[in-house]
Amino acid sequence: MAGYVYFFILEKPAEPDGWAAAERYVWNKINVDQDKQVISADGSEYYLLANKGAAAVDKLIIYFSGGGVAWDEVTAAQPINLSNVMKNGEIKYYFPNIPVFKVSTLGGILKNNHPDNPFKDWNIVYIPYSTGDLHIGNAFKEYTDAKGKPFTMRYNGQANTRAALEWIAAQFAAPEKILIAGESAGGFGAAFWTPEIAKQYPDARIYQYSDGSYLNTDRWPDIIDNEWQTNFAATFGYEVSGDLISSVITANRKRLPNNVVLLQSNTLYDELLFDFEKDLNGDLSDDDEYVQHWSNQMLDSAGQLTETVPGYYYYITDYAHNEKTGRTPHTLSPSNHFYKAEQDGVKLMKWLDDAVNRDKHYSVGRHFVEKKD
Repeated sequence: MAGYVYFFILEKPAEPDGWAAAERYVWNKINVDQDKQVISADGSEYYLLANKGAAAVDKLIIYFSGGGVAWDEVTAAQPINLSNVMKNGEIKYYFPNIPVFKVSTLGGILKNNHPDNPFKDWNIVYIPYSTGDLHIGNAFKEYTDAKGKPFTMRYNGQANTRAALEWIAAQFAAPEKILIAGESAGGFGAAFWTPEIAKQYPDARIYQYSDGSYLNTDRWPDIIDNEWQTNFAATFGYEVSGDLISSVITANRKRLPNNVVLLQSNTLYDELLFDFEKDLNGDLSDDDEYVQHWSNQMLDSAGQLTETVPGYYYYITDYAHNEKTGRTPHTLSPSNHFYKAEQDGVKLMKWLDDAVNRDKHYSVGRHFVEKKD
């Protein structure tokens, strides 16, 4: 799989004696109720990360982490770990635990003390991702790796998320606004769980935002229900299709209050998603050919959602297009790209600021979609 090289100074979260004792503008480790059977894919502990904003600000970001995906014995046997995450080109498929360096990577929109952040002073609850199942799995699988060694894969995203949402409900009684966001796999998670969060907070203004979350394969229904044993229709109330994020956004429009705003951002030639989609589809075509195919499908999807889903808006950009590789960054919101990304004279952070803080809604990068049409 394609990968990244990460550079950071290792930080650790604080461990306060209860949320009330937590300092402001500091990431805190939150141990949720272990009776809820929370656990990571490799059996290690699962916890939340939370950051208090200003005392006078009653607004909340619920952010679902990304971190790959596993869909069978082969991919589950190739997790990301500390030794390969630092080596470009050697990243595997998913994080099987919460990395020790996770707090060090939380930038962009997640820096609630950054002076330029339009969500400065907001409270943030970060839902880590360490189960390879887009935050919705409900199965423990016994697999064997390439060397014949047995291992247990815990697709436990559903239980972990439910425990997280219960903790959030207990700590935040009635936020004025809630931005339910996520990047990559977390963008799917945010979309899946938005209706449940909206039910918990009927008086809050709700905004749902998925960043870098487009993977299209006819295998999704089978993976979700047979591999991860999500029991999706019974759990979430509708069926999904191969264009997974679009089918979820479409269903959510029917299940959410009319004033909930649905937001999506993608870069034009995402350097990572096309590679995952190729694997999912068993496609052996040239990478350059497939990334164009991925881009065309993503643009078609954005155009169709614009026509059929009221209250849906996109931000599509060729920001930071690498002339040598022909690729663009994978996600934008959790890094400094959030402050720098610009398309057609509109920065990503302004687009999101306008949508959430000013209720001024519009799409950016329309010429990419219209040109495709």
